[in-house]
Amino acid sequence: MIMIKKILTYRNLRQNVYEAVRNFVVSPEVPPGGKINEDELANKLGVSKTPVREALSKLAHDGIVEIIPNRGAYKVKLTKEDLREIMLIRETLEGLCVRLAVENINEKVIQRLNAILNQFEEKYLEKDFSRYPEAHLKFHNLLHNTSKSQRLIRIIQSMYDLINMVRLQYFSNPDNIKRSLRFHKELVDALEKRDGELAEKIRTDMLRSTYQYLLELV
Repeated sequence: MIMIKKILTYRNLRQNVYEAVRNFVVSPEVPPGGKINEDELANKLGVSKTPVREALSKLAHDGIVEIIPNRGAYKVKLTKEDLREIMLIRETLEGLCVRLAVENINEKVIQRLNAILNQFEEKYLEKDFSRYPEAHLKFHNLLHNTSKSQRLIRIIQSMYDLINMVRLQYFSNPDNIKRSLRFHKELVDALEKRDGELAEKIRTDMLRSTYQYLLELV
């Protein structure tokens, strides 16, 4: 369960509210198609309804929320067609990101990527699978930053918010986590060899494996 905490500072209030509302909406706390209670969110965050409405409006622009006039805001329920479209877009974006990362990567980044995977295996594999999404996010944030393309990173992040609504179901399966780890180790090997073509193929195979699983759930 995700905890909604009161906003204790008014510096960057709108951004803080947006991030809090976004994290709440994309979490399993709100089921696909579920209504989002503005009054409840504003009360829990300790703010007026105005920044909450602004956050929901922005999430609607990002395709995560649907606002129905006179009825309110609802979490989007992704269809098979939505997932296929997202998969195709992400293949292109992530492929470009990997190619750019290969151009900029160095041994320090390689070591940090390996450390993220190794630390998870040593501390949590077979013990606490629920920690894998955190390691996964750290890995890809580092890889994305290595691309040194802020515009590309922002676009990919918006796609992450969309898919996070169902991706946690993929990571709830231990076999999927083990498969994902293997893919990531292969990806690091390709990055270390500075083989952009191979790294892009591995990233594409990784995405297709995930989406094939998710398509069977929808």
